[in-house]
Amino acid sequence: MKLLKYSIISVFFLAGCKKYLSEEPKKQVSIKTAAQLEALIDNATTFSYEVNYTAAYSTDDTEISKLLYQNYKTQSVVAVDRMQYYVWDVDGLVNQVSDQLWNGEFKKIFTANLILANIDEVSGDEATRQRVKADAHFIRAYSYWVLANHYCAPYATANMNSLGLPIKKTVEYAESLKRATLKETYDFILSDIAEAQKVAVDDVESLKPWRVSKKAIAAFMSRFYLFTGELDNSLAQANTALGSSTTKLVDFKTLKTGNSANYTNPTAVLTFTELNDWAAVKFLYWPESYYTRYISTAAQWYVPSTALMALYDTENDLRYKDFMIQNGGRRFSVINPATARYTIFNDGRYLPAGFTVAEVLLNKAEVLARKGDVAGAMDAVNTLRLKRMSTYIALTAANKDDAIKKVLEERRRELPFVMRWYDIRRFSVNDYPADDVTLTRDFFEVNTTGINVNSPKTYTLDAKRLLVPLNTVEMNASQGQLVQNSY
Repeated sequence: MKLLKYSIISVFFLAGCKKYLSEEPKKQVSIKTAAQLEALIDNATTFSYEVNYTAAYSTDDTEISKLLYQNYKTQSVVAVDRMQYYVWDVDGLVNQVSDQLWNGEFKKIFTANLILANIDEVSGDEATRQRVKADAHFIRAYSYWVLANHYCAPYATANMNSLGLPIKKTVEYAESLKRATLKETYDFILSDIAEAQKVAVDDVESLKPWRVSKKAIAAFMSRFYLFTGELDNSLAQANTALGSSTTKLVDFKTLKTGNSANYTNPTAVLTFTELNDWAAVKFLYWPESYYTRYISTAAQWYVPSTALMALYDTENDLRYKDFMIQNGGRRFSVINPATARYTIFNDGRYLPAGFTVAEVLLNKAEVLARKGDVAGAMDAVNTLRLKRMSTYIALTAANKDDAIKKVLEERRRELPFVMRWYDIRRFSVNDYPADDVTLTRDFFEVNTTGINVNSPKTYTLDAKRLLVPLNTVEMNASQGQLVQNSY
């Protein structure tokens, strides 16, 4: 039996610094059983989180005023490295110490490859072996999807021969780091999905929602096909996922009041729902999730834009009343300007980013709207709204264009800071100009070392910067194999 020895500290150098190549593994274990490999997957925190500053800072869901920056320069929410994402800088991001999204997803890919390299050689029953295989293939597919939708061109026929990602199928350091084409990258994702679909488990396991199931795969594929423009396939997968008997929409009217926060000088009392108090032991089991995945920010502060907040019915929409915490900057001693804070789980650290019942309903609604089924689109979106409003107000649409507009607005209300970057990218290459998004920033000059408050500057996001640049550390470690995006 082959025993693959690996370090729990070091991973292949795409997942960290090149120092890993020169360091002798400091702690090694021998993999002997399928149960050991399954334990890697059941360490849910390994796969459930992503640090994603693009999602937090690079869209029109976020607005950081000049005054906020000037008055609170020491706050992590306005640190230089975050502001480089905010103004879509290239040089600054290229030269950051590391890229936590890139590193984090390739670490997940490494672990998936580690599992697949050993699963056929270890002892254990066949059912466990097959389940673990399916999980590993799905973990790898999902991480590649996330990476492709940040560092590569948006999915479009014209972009299929553009730079994709390094395809890592093994844990061997010598495996090529050359970027495949975008088509090859998506083909690899689909090949992993085909393997994951062999899983015997049909529905989401309520005790282990981070494990793959047929319903979870259908939920993901409803997203995948929406983004590739295969509307009929997206709809079919959405309907399959919505047949789950395990996942369910949470009626926000049933959310309990959480712990409040009290401040002085000046006096303020901020109220939250119980979700703000939930730690991982609870939010990993969020009933709406087909598959647990959360984006996080160390700053614990998603700063909602005026445009985003204006989309809500401020009297009846519980997503606004419960999660858009007015004057929420008081959590970080921010008083002037009074600044809102968007928070759901664990004191604002985590937002659900995996596929949920809410997202799948919105995928279905968007497909129906784009296909001209106005009534069907409104039925799907109102199924969601029924669980989100203190006083239910159904959406109506006069025609196809109005239905698309209404559904996309609802999508933004439901999934801020999570799906907006992905959506902006796909809108830029589809055949429907009305959903295109133009992003501008009125801020200061941001460079690789700091921010010049004496030099106001207006930024506009262009098509080239829809691709996040690769970090210099990773490019240097690849010894010339990784090629930078063109800017």
